Amino acid sequence: MWERYGFYVVQTLLVLYLVMDFGWEDNRTYPLIGAFTALTYLSPVVGGWIADHLLGQKRSILLGAIILMVSYCTMSFFTGELGLFYALSGVAVGTGLLKPNISSLLGNEYPENSPKRERGFTIFYLGITSGIILGTTIPSYLQSEFGWPAAFFSAAVGMLFAIYIFSYEIHRYQTKDYSPGIYHSKHILKTALILAALFFGSFYILRHATLASMLFTVIGIFSVIYMLSAIWHESGDQARQTMVIGLLCLISVLFWTFYFQMFSSIMVFLKRVAQPSLFGFPFPPPYYVALQSLGMIVFGVFLSRKNTTKDLKKRTIQAGNKFILSMLFLCLAYGLLIISTSLPTGYALLTPLYFIPSYFVISLSELLLSPVGLASTTLLASHNKVSTMMGIFFLSLGMGGFLSGKLANLAAIPKQQLEHLNIMQLKSVYALSFRHMLYLLLAATLLSICINFFIKHLMTKKTNN
Repeated sequence: MWERYGFYVVQTLLVLYLVMDFGWEDNRTYPLIGAFTALTYLSPVVGGWIADHLLGQKRSILLGAIILMVSYCTMSFFTGELGLFYALSGVAVGTGLLKPNISSLLGNEYPENSPKRERGFTIFYLGITSGIILGTTIPSYLQSEFGWPAAFFSAAVGMLFAIYIFSYEIHRYQTKDYSPGIYHSKHILKTALILAALFFGSFYILRHATLASMLFTVIGIFSVIYMLSAIWHESGDQARQTMVIGLLCLISVLFWTFYFQMFSSIMVFLKRVAQPSLFGFPFPPPYYVALQSLGMIVFGVFLSRKNTTKDLKKRTIQAGNKFILSMLFLCLAYGLLIISTSLPTGYALLTPLYFIPSYFVISLSELLLSPVGLASTTLLASHNKVSTMMGIFFLSLGMGGFLSGKLANLAAIPKQQLEHLNIMQLKSVYALSFRHMLYLLLAATLLSICINFFIKHLMTKKTNN
């Protein structure tokens, strides 16, 4: 909960921080948001490997939590651009160590064929969603009352609680690693060198966001090569299961490319054309994300009650079908957003009531993909590659985040043009931009349907060991 609290403090406020406090233009802000989002989901590939081969899951999680706490303190006390880049680089490293390994630990708590695994991940997702709700409401109030440093410092305080809670509970429940790390000086040194390289690499990427494309492409290719190598060396059933993980990751990339507009183009859009209050109470843009998270809790209660089959093939086919449903719901959310923006409201700012339905639909689409993807990865991956495969699943989020920064440029408005647009013209410009995004989303959904047909073919194919 506290890790997600801190992450969403940054995720929801960063674009507004750059536009309002730093005075950046849209076309400079969106690539940085995309690069940062990508790094926080690409770094779990490294964090998963460190846990699998060097430290184990528990030590990796604790180290990640400490790095996150220090990074949020840096963001609070060093308010210049250089301090910002150092802090964001630290958040990327800490998230990479913590995010895939906490999910792996949960997967290890269930027997291999337990039908409760997916339900457990849904409940887990509801738990961290509580942190998201807090991280999208409390910091906005702190920022309005005490300034940006106070909002970011609250994330550091949250991580202090996280370190204490996790340290206590892993001893209380005797939680076991998938692959326990060996406490050795060589492992510690190797970990330090890898993390230093990841930190300074992240810093360089954030400072030169326009050059990030090459590195993200290389990382994507490396991950594909790793998966192909794993498939090549595995037996018939396991090879097909690993291939399914890769195909689900491909759909995941498409989904997150459009989903992450919530934190870039849509967030700035709401700041510019939506009323900042609802029923007389303040309602800043991050509150929409809080409602989206609240929707996940409501929908998640019902989804977690649904019984699932024990049969691996049927469960995997169900996962693919849910991925397609998530894409269709995302299309619906964009459609509702465009309708709301196109309403004949003249020069008036738009009421938040127009956009809230879109966010509830997005919450349902996320629940149909993210916890299902996490559960499927721990279920389909071979035991000695669980954390690495979990990292690759998060890599799909990272690639989606990076592509979302590119996609957001469709809605970027230059400062000179922005100064001469009235509210009616702004709404018209954004309606056209979101319409173009919807066309691309529909094409991505059709591609996902084709991929899902191949997943069904792989899972119904007879074993040939």
